[in-house]
Amino acid sequence: MGIALCLALLSLATPMLADTARTQLADSPWPTFGQNLQRTGRSSHRGPEHPYLKWSFTTGSSVGSSPAIGADGTIYVGSWDNKLYATNPDGSDRWSFTTGKEIFSSPTVGADGTIYVGSWDNNLYAINPDGSERWSFATGEYISSSPAIGAGGTVYAGSGDGNLYAINPDGSQRWSFATGEYISSSPAIGANGTVYVGSSDSNLYAINTDGSEKWRFPTGAAVDSSPSIGTDDAIYVGSTDNGLYAINPDGTLRWSFPTGDAILSCPAIGADGTIYVGSTDNGLYAINPDGTLRWSFTTGNVIFSSPAIGADGTVYIGSFDGRLYAVNSDGTEKWSFPTGYLVQSSPAIGADGTVYVGSFDTKLYAITEAPRYSLTVSGSAGGSLTEPGAGEFIYPDGTVVSLAATPDNRYRFVNWTGDTDEIADVDSVSTNITIRGDYSITANFERIPLVSWPVIGTCVVAVVVAGLLIFFVRGIRPAWIEGRRKTGRGKRR
Repeated sequence: MGIALCLALLSLATPMLADTARTQLADSPWPTFGQNLQRTGRSSHRGPEHPYLKWSFTTGSSVGSSPAIGADGTIYVGSWDNKLYATNPDGSDRWSFTTGKEIFSSPTVGADGTIYVGSWDNNLYAINPDGSERWSFATGEYISSSPAIGAGGTVYAGSGDGNLYAINPDGSQRWSFATGEYISSSPAIGANGTVYVGSSDSNLYAINTDGSEKWRFPTGAAVDSSPSIGTDDAIYVGSTDNGLYAINPDGTLRWSFPTGDAILSCPAIGADGTIYVGSTDNGLYAINPDGTLRWSFTTGNVIFSSPAIGADGTVYIGSFDGRLYAVNSDGTEKWSFPTGYLVQSSPAIGADGTVYVGSFDTKLYAITEAPRYSLTVSGSAGGSLTEPGAGEFIYPDGTVVSLAATPDNRYRFVNWTGDTDEIADVDSVSTNITIRGDYSITANFERIPLVSWPVIGTCVVAVVVAGLLIFFVRGIRPAWIEGRRKTGRGKRR
């Protein structure tokens, strides 16, 4: 009876712990790195089908930090200019908070609106929603790890001094756990409160809520990737030994998957259990739950960015080729959006589907669904419209639409008229138009004349000239010559 009661209480306690942990984050579409404390990178919102720049916000230096979103829609992101920025949903500046050095860490927004972020000045900061400092906690080295908030409001963050710190809501230290080397990995929190974090000493650590070690799993090189946790409590993490590891909740290996180079990206987990991760071999990998390759997608440079998954299964990820990619769930490219420089930042998806991402070009980008415009195409008598046809068509902004017209028999194409500023060649029967607004255009045709007076005039002149020449050669010139001959003969007599 007593054992059964304990088991029943334990079964109730596990979801309660998970729910308590969730309530520590802001009720927003993307309150922390990886969207949630398990770092699955999965959103309940769909991103744009056709990318369009909503706005960009310029900071004073590179933006390698990944954005987080507050309950009121405020976007928070760090910059290498030492500042954390709060940006309004319309892209205007709300406030900025200055630390002592660069910010690589991605912010986390608590349920009460407090923003937590680390800095290379060795401090973890708690910042009020109005931009004022609540407290700061000093570690022995830089903090590039992104904080997690556990049950009771405990804040967890790794440091370059090799320690994982557990910090009370008032900014005092609860405990610290020492690994063998620096920590760049961001901690993830399991349903039972276990904290998972990687270390450059090559291990992934599982740490109990009291700061004691549960287990460690060794890889072949530094673990700078952040772990993510699946619905079955499997832990996924990348290593600079090029491998992605799936680890059972007891710390044993489930499987490993090799890529062509180091993995610094945090794995994201799809609703169907597919694991997505980037590699510095330039590839984004989709891996089945059993560890086999589903597909891979190649970008133009290394990937440090971690994937974000939209509600429709689209995967968003940045690359050092300067682009943000949207990749369909079958591994084909949906679209890519160019920034001005390298993209290390990991994307965040807003409630309206806007995707936010930072770039080393100093900007935070907001990318939304492109506005849609109408193109009305008509033609005069004497021809037909083959592309896109006659009528009204709706296209997203920036779409390049092919235009083609076919003249009827004894007609010829003249030109395109109407809203022609975006038509490549108005005099060409086959051309294209770039959609930037609502346009109305007409293809014009004209009948080819059966008799052409210029041609007739030319022919008449040619005939007259030819006749004169014949007359001169055969008529006048022979008579004149004959006359000379007769006159000559008379004189000789």
